[in-house]
Amino acid sequence: MRNIDVAAGSRTILSNINLKIGYRELHVLVGPNGSGKTSLLNAVVGIKPYEVVNGRVFLMGEDVTRDPPHVKARKGVVLAYQLPPAVKGVVAGRFAEELARRFEVKKSYVDMLSEILEVGRLMDRYLFDKMSGGERKRLETFLTLLTKPKIALLDEPDSGVDVDSLNTISSALKAVLDFGTSILLVTHSLHMIKLLRDYVNTIHIVYGGTLLMSGLYDEIVPLVEKHGFSGLALRFSRGGTP
Repeated sequence: MRNIDVAAGSRTILSNINLKIGYRELHVLVGPNGSGKTSLLNAVVGIKPYEVVNGRVFLMGEDVTRDPPHVKARKGVVLAYQLPPAVKGVVAGRFAEELARRFEVKKSYVDMLSEILEVGRLMDRYLFDKMSGGERKRLETFLTLLTKPKIALLDEPDSGVDVDSLNTISSALKAVLDFGTSILLVTHSLHMIKLLRDYVNTIHIVYGGTLLMSGLYDEIVPLVEKHGFSGLALRFSRGGTP
């Protein structure tokens, strides 16, 4: 993401965002509610009404800023929603089979993900219909990672899940990183970040419509725990250092 501004209609949400995520890297976006984390992911993929109004988004050197979402998905940019909608009449297992076929994914990879995320018993149910929060998130993570994307944009996969689901989702993310997928993860959970600590390359704090700061796990997490997001922003506004 190079110098991008994000807007929804006439309202600018984020300005001058610069992020570079390398091969098999895990980057984490944190920040208070309403800071624009979800808006950024939606704009990068091209989910209306959010859009990149300035700057450019590149994938492996190719400008994909104006590509529609389905084209980006084919090229390897995939988004997992906060709240995936229930789709009655579409059986999860059949949908997964079609995804694997279209993206030419080997059965061994599908089976590996299914086992880690414990979604086998969900395959004969309608997509996200009458599922618990943990079941929805594990299935959404499974279907997103099933396509073996070049980069997965994950919007709070830890939201509304229990500790067991959090552990399984974290294990799946570690596995696909080893298979070559890069990840941009939005989370409010320091616990999830701690589970992924050895895999995290950079943590970015979104605040006040831009990136407040970026750094390594040992640099960012202690500051957030000590000052909170607003406290860090206040120290920056006064010209101080964290």
